[in-house]
Amino acid sequence: MIYRFGIVNVVGLVLFLIGIVIRSAGKRTLGKYYSSRLRTLPNHRLIKHGIYKHVRHPFYLGVIIHSIGIPMVFSSLYGFLLMLGLIPLILYRIKIEEKMLIEKFGDEYREYVKETKKLIPLVY
Repeated sequence: MIYRFGIVNVVGLVLFLIGIVIRSAGKRTLGKYYSSRLRTLPNHRLIKHGIYKHVRHPFYLGVIIHSIGIPMVFSSLYGFLLMLGLIPLILYRIKIEEKMLIEKFGDEYREYVKETKKLIPLVY
């Protein structure tokens, strides 16, 4: 069996790689403040530089992009639909995280929300 690598597969691979880069930039910029759990540290600072200057949740943006790219690489419609189903779950986690950050940083975070978009620079 020969696997043909078409345009959808190439686009999927590009999305996968872009997602990994965005996710890595977010994680690297957070540094010691990064955690897979929702938490803040006692001496936590609000990060507003690097990729966080343009979008509040680059890690989640990267996860969404690379998760959509994976099934495209393998030409899996069912996988693509399954990955799209993750988006509402990620948006729910963002909602919880933003409440936590408002509690921690108050007006500083509210002002940051006014200055940046949630996931897509200049759009959303």
